[in-house]
Amino acid sequence: MLVQTPSQIFKADFAIWKKENQSVVSKIISHENNTGCLKTVTEAVLDENGSFEFESQENSTLVILTLYGKIQLNRFRKVISPEEVFTLKSIERSTLKIRNYLNDAKTDILIIELQSLQPESAFFVEELIIEKRNTLIPVSEKLEFPNFIGLYEGRKEQTYALYYPGKRIFGLVINGAFEFQNRLLETRDSILLSGIETLEFEALSENALIIFFEV
Repeated sequence: MLVQTPSQIFKADFAIWKKENQSVVSKIISHENNTGCLKTVTEAVLDENGSFEFESQENSTLVILTLYGKIQLNRFRKVISPEEVFTLKSIERSTLKIRNYLNDAKTDILIIELQSLQPESAFFVEELIIEKRNTLIPVSEKLEFPNFIGLYEGRKEQTYALYYPGKRIFGLVINGAFEFQNRLLETRDSILLSGIETLEFEALSENALIIFFEV
């Protein structure tokens, strides 16, 4: 029998979306949630050729995933697509302007802000292509925290042993439905779990996509 552990669930159905300039923004997790090394999680949908400004804290690491569309960031010429992940480490508090590179379609992005354990100023663009289903792969090799993404077929189960037992797990369903440590999570639902050594999850739909971090 799976023992229920302390958790916080953030249901997408109850998310609050706010209009900010040429985008709509949902703060899935904010500083007020007091989530330790995980500072904030934000989703933003940018209008055609629109932009969004993100204020990062000092000693932060930003992980930016393009869920659909394409983006371009200030100071960087590289255009980021869904097949790539952009990681930005900054010692100082800063403002990052993110622009929708498309002028005929919206773009959806996910920004995960983490506390840097070894602060530095650097950025990285890595390929993010899922070639094999039902397998976890790193979101980014540049992070100081274990991090994974996986695309699953329906009814596939997996058990994950934490690298650092006792750490919290942040999980977010990008698409589909999962039973995540005996809790139902659907598209854009997320969860914070604590007090576990192993994580058990099962995909409940085809092409179910999930990410999670040890924080």
